[in-house]
Amino acid sequence: MQLTRNTPMMQQYAEIKRQYQDAIVFFHLGDFYEMFFEDALVAARELEITLTSRDSEKKIPMAGVPCHAADNYIAQLLKKGYKVAICEQVEDPRQAKGIVRRAVTRVVTPGTLVEEGLLDAEQSNYLCVLAVEGNRLGLASVDCSTGEFMVTEFDRSAAGHLLR
Repeated sequence: MQLTRNTPMMQQYAEIKRQYQDAIVFFHLGDFYEMFFEDALVAARELEITLTSRDSEKKIPMAGVPCHAADNYIAQLLKKGYKVAICEQVEDPRQAKGIVRRAVTRVVTPGTLVEEGLLDAEQSNYLCVLAVEGNRLGLASVDCSTGEFMVTEFDRSAAGHLLR
């Protein structure tokens, strides 16, 4: 990602994006979550929203969604297999000296959903864990959409049979 004009806000965005390269960053600006560069191109295509630009030379692609409607857009991206990093303003803009501090407060993936508004009622949403202790293996899963929880344990020698 090359910045044409390295403003403090775009420097802040670039640093956050470097930390979350595998996610679409929803960057909170006022009443919108903005996406820039490749994230903006993907969001505009996948969400069918307007692609614009941050600068007059159109070198910084930008797309945005209203904060109040973000859950709907996030759900659409998750259904298409994307991960979303929510970057919030973590201080009051009226009290900020200089640029408003921002931080990623949540990374949303299809496997970590628990919000009813984001879950697909027609599709299970499993989260699984495998634990190993000595010769014993433990396996647990939860369907976040229904709350169904399953757990079992078995001897490590049985694991070879499971993997075949």
